[in-house]
This record gives sequence, C-alpha cells and structure tokens, in this order.
Amino acid sequence: MYRRDYILGLIEKAAVAVYKVAAARRNAQFEEAMALLNQAMKQLLGMNSKLIGALSVKDLLAMFSQDGGIDQGKVLAAGDLLHAEASVWKEAGNETAARQTALKCVEMLLTAMELDARSELKNEFDERLNHALDMAGRAPKSAELLEKLIPYCNEAGKLADAEDVLFQWLDELEKSGQWERRLKAIDEGIRMCEQWLQLDEGKISAGGLSSAEIHSTLQDLIKMKANSQT
Repeated sequence: MYRRDYILGLIEKAAVAVYKVAAARRNAQFEEAMALLNQAMKQLLGMNSKLIGALSVKDLLAMFSQDGGIDQGKVLAAGDLLHAEASVWKEAGNETAARQTALKCVEMLLTAMELDARSELKNEFDERLNHALDMAGRAPKSAELLEKLIPYCNEAGKLADAEDVLFQWLDELEKSGQWERRLKAIDEGIRMCEQWLQLDEGKISAGGLSSAEIHSTLQDLIKMKANSQT
C-alpha cells in the first residue's frame, strides 16, 4: 500500500502544474497549456498525454499498478491533470474533446475505487469525480460506465442522479440489444427503489427525490419488467 505522504506529495505536484496550466489557459495560450500538461504527465505519471489518451482505462490502471496494488497517488494526480486538460479543450472551443477527456477521468476514478477502495481517500476521489461529472455533463456514456455510476451515486445519497443514470443505462442496453442484461438491470432498479422507500423522508429529500417520485419510478420499472417478459 502506498503511503499517504507519498500520495499527497503527488497531488501537490499535480496542483502546481494545474495552476500553471490555468494561467496559460486564462491568457488563451492553449498550446502552451497543453505543453505544460504533457510535461507534467511525463514527470508525474511516466507517460505523455497522447499515450494516456490512447490507453484504455484498464490498461492505464495497469500502468499505475505495481506488485498487485494500484498507485492511487498517480490515479488522483491523473484525475487532476485530465480535468485540467478537459478545461483547456473547453476553453479552446472543443467541447467534444473536453467531454471525452472528462468521461475518461470519471471511468478511471470509478474503476480505481472499485479495485482498491480506501476510506481515507474517499474525499479526494469524490471531489475529482464531481468535477469530472460536471465537465462531462449530458455527454453520452457507455453502458459499462453507467453501470459503475449507479452504485456510486446511490452510496453517495444522490438518489435523483442514480435514478437518472439508471434510465440512461436501460436505454443503452436496449440500443445494444442486451435484453437479458437489461432485465437484470430493471430488477436491480426495482430493488434500489424498494431500499429507498425504507429511508426517512429527510434522506429521500436530500437525495433530490420524494417518496411519491420513487413510487412512480418503481411502478414504471415493474411495467418495464412485465413488458420485457411478454
């Protein structure tokens, strides 16, 4: 397991690089900003931005792993640098590249949390995930990413977000013809709604829903299940 002081040290170095990138971005010096990011990625992560962009999240995390453990310092630093890159793309007017970079950041962080969850780093991961999700906005997400997002939103108490992601996931599974998986996803959604109805009204309201809305969603899912089985 990597020591916390090492992890925080990498985060601090990434923060220095992000500050320099932000200064260049504010002055519309986008090429300089990207050059600074590329330099920081090579120094802190051992690979340039082009390689990071080309690797799948699975392969990227493999590059961040050693002796069976993920270097969460590099994951968090990469999260900061990828968010900075997405911000540069957005300021430069390339919304597509900005959202793609943000989505990769989201998938990387969620997958790293699944593979090597540590409660002491939860706040650091949550902060970066929220930034990346805001940057990604309503950009289309893969079924695999949506599946990872649902438990994250649910565990964070973001009930309305979990509900929204659930229906996006069901749509993606329908588009790809994954009917058996879609039926299982509907069952998962039904169980989730039933669990929500056991919460007190304060937690339900804090999650962005009401009991009436949850009941309505539950009925919609039950109808979907019935239609899927006919």
